[in-house]
Amino acid sequence: MLILRAVQAALLYGIGAFYALQFVLQTALQFLADPDLAAWLAKKRSVAPALLGDPRYGTHRFVEVNGVKLHYVEKGDPGKPLMLFLHGFPEFWFSWRHQLEEFSKDYWTVAVDLRGYGQSEGFDDRAAYQIDVIVEDIRSLVRALGRDRVIVVGHDWGAVLGFQFVSKHMDMVDRYVMMGGPSLNGIRRLLLISWQQFRMSWYTFFFLIPWLPEFYIWGKDFGYIEQNMGGFLTKSELEAYKYTFSQRKAVTRAIDYYRENLSFLRKEQPLPKLENHSPGLYLIAEHDQFISLRSGRVMERSLPNLWYRIVPGTGHYMQQESHRLVNKMLRDFLDLSG
Repeated sequence: MLILRAVQAALLYGIGAFYALQFVLQTALQFLADPDLAAWLAKKRSVAPALLGDPRYGTHRFVEVNGVKLHYVEKGDPGKPLMLFLHGFPEFWFSWRHQLEEFSKDYWTVAVDLRGYGQSEGFDDRAAYQIDVIVEDIRSLVRALGRDRVIVVGHDWGAVLGFQFVSKHMDMVDRYVMMGGPSLNGIRRLLLISWQQFRMSWYTFFFLIPWLPEFYIWGKDFGYIEQNMGGFLTKSELEAYKYTFSQRKAVTRAIDYYRENLSFLRKEQPLPKLENHSPGLYLIAEHDQFISLRSGRVMERSLPNLWYRIVPGTGHYMQQESHRLVNKMLRDFLDLSG
């Protein structure tokens, strides 16, 4: 088993090195065409945009759990059922602003900055981002909020973590909705059975390489974020993202989630065998550029009582780009499964 994992890791790093070389060559050619160094760098941002403190999104709070200080935004009546939102990459609590406004009418909504993101505490040791460590953050957060049961909603890495949380702590899960991100085992299975997913996942291999992925994200003043989210974010919303990821080591800590969990170098704790399964929904965007539609079927077959639905006409960041439609699908599920 150790030999197999070593071979798998070597293969992944080899593929990552191929994409790294490709990136270096493309960047060098682009720089020769436009050698203005200032245009290639990220601007320094020391003052948080006022939008991040907008009270319509909720109240900002901090809590220390599992040895980490987490930042979260809460909105709604704490006497109502807890609805916890887990963001993805490269996002933070702000990616759930539309859902905080919508679902705080009926739930106590909490959107957390995962460790290493936003205003939550980060660590230089990459092992701090191991998936089971972060799942324990989530479990401890729910307990710290005074709850034994929770509705979990995750997107991208938040969905990967959410599936792991559900599999380990199903007794705490009332219902769950995951978007645009299968489980860790689902990702690995998709890479083996789907050539389309393998090609779509080129960046996960590239992110295993040191230094270069950071430049890829923050280069050209966070051109990656603008390219992938600029089409649906307002100018002030885009600036909120750029400010957040311009902070010291913010990009490295986000990429370390990939380096720590997708290299095959670390063995995860075995998941418990479950007898009861809470109702779950998996949403996959019709035009997702990172996750194949086939992930829906893979996840539906892996967890009893889980359904998947395709969100039409939208891309990976569906809860922002098509928030009204996503909110409706989420609410319909909650109403039917409640």
